[in-house]
Amino acid sequence: MEQRVGNYMHTSNGRKYWPLDPRPEEVHIEVIAHHLANRCRYNGATQHKKHPERIFYSVAEHSVYVSRYVAEVLGKPEYALEALLHDASEAFNGDLIRPLKYDPLFAEPFKKVEDINELVIAQRFNLVYPFPEEIKVADEAVTAAEVNQIIVKDPKEDWSYGALHDTSRIAPYKIRMFEPYSAKRMFIDRFREVGAHRTKTPVAA
Repeated sequence: MEQRVGNYMHTSNGRKYWPLDPRPEEVHIEVIAHHLANRCRYNGATQHKKHPERIFYSVAEHSVYVSRYVAEVLGKPEYALEALLHDASEAFNGDLIRPLKYDPLFAEPFKKVEDINELVIAQRFNLVYPFPEEIKVADEAVTAAEVNQIIVKDPKEDWSYGALHDTSRIAPYKIRMFEPYSAKRMFIDRFREVGAHRTKTPVAA
């Protein structure tokens, strides 16, 4: 049996995946969609303003909005697949809230793992990588919309201090907060729409 670096994780298709030793051929879009649909943003600190029963918001749904923003608002449909998969590594290395992700104590080891998984995902789906700047712009715009719509903010707090997201652009989308299965289907449908056949080697930005 081939020796691999680190230990394997379980994936939704019943196969093993080594997040410290990933291979492009072991990356599957159904697994990415499933895991991102079950991964909540903001460490779960979300609440729909009109529907109290909606408290879960997935990375999968977020990724679809980012993909749409790149194509519809920034006018870069050629980057719609990169935008959809910009957080795909979180299917394997998990998510880290921004106060920790941007802190040097946590950032360095997490970034190493994130980078190696991003690279094999880019290889698997022929993504422009490193990601174009438009992806970051779209990600921030969608984040600003999410913070406005689904993050509870005590009015006694000063929310202008210590913010870690850019508010210069706000995505024009209504955040729906779909349950995981619906978010997974939403993600898969978007993948089929913008790049299901792009599976060659990576293209430099």
